Amino acid sequence: MSAGLACGLAALLTAGCGSSSDGNDSGASGGSNTVRITTLGLCNEIPVYWAQEKGIFAKNNVKVELVKSTGGAAALTALQSGDIELAFTNPFSTMIAISQGIDLKWIATAYETTNVEDQGTNAVAVAKDSGITDAKSLNGKTIGVNEIGGINQIITTQWMTLKGGDPSTVKFVALPFNELASAVASGKVAAAQVPAQNVDPKLGLHSLGDPYVAVGNGKGLTFAGYVAAAKKATSHEKEFKAFQQSLIEANQQINLPENSDAKFDLEAKNCKQNVDVLKKLHENIYEAKVDTASLQRMGDILKEQARVKDPAKPADFVPSYVVTK
Repeated sequence: MSAGLACGLAALLTAGCGSSSDGNDSGASGGSNTVRITTLGLCNEIPVYWAQEKGIFAKNNVKVELVKSTGGAAALTALQSGDIELAFTNPFSTMIAISQGIDLKWIATAYETTNVEDQGTNAVAVAKDSGITDAKSLNGKTIGVNEIGGINQIITTQWMTLKGGDPSTVKFVALPFNELASAVASGKVAAAQVPAQNVDPKLGLHSLGDPYVAVGNGKGLTFAGYVAAAKKATSHEKEFKAFQQSLIEANQQINLPENSDAKFDLEAKNCKQNVDVLKKLHENIYEAKVDTASLQRMGDILKEQARVKDPAKPADFVPSYVVTK
């Protein structure tokens, strides 16, 4: 296990709450059907935004309140402290936490990755004039990610290995999402794992490819979802079933052509992006049903990288009441 990962786990288990005071206050007065969930304010959290805006949550008798977070590990810390009911996180952080004795349950998926390179939504960004042309060129360099030990570092590590690089020689550093691209442009880091829209030619950047597509090897990966503490997964079964059902309904609506403009307008409003730019970008695959085969493949990656000796099986952490694919 790398030192960076060990630090990430230490933060996960012992750091203070990463939620906002708004989340704490609203939870105290929101009632038993209130579900507080963390958010990164990403554009591709559109199913939650849509279900909230269009009254789908209300129709299904569940109240959802968003609590800002900085990443999957921070969200799980807030979950452990009891400040939220659902953490917006990823399968890797979830299975690593489970391996450390934290009893978690995967309640709903948020979105999955594509398996088609020219439809990729992620990128390994480098400066055009850096001389870095492939994974091998990154040996010995510094790579920026949003979170040490998080999904982007793990996928980039796997991508480097698949492409003939040596990730053991790389130094990963954590930077906020909105600083990663500029850090590459300024030379602070040699590369960064970023959303594809952040690879701005005006900054002199280009992409070495979508690492998720390469790692998926023809199959999509579960990028993010919503996780609960095991006790809450039992006590809040009704609310969590309503939450997942609301996302399923939201996805059905946002995928309708007639709702395209409204979807992008709502995305732009919540993630502070230009709506015209968003319309030109590829999107992740919005899917609230849980792909257990994908979770299993991601557990295998953790084992391959020796991050977890014996990853939890989906049957161990996906409740029976959750709708699967």
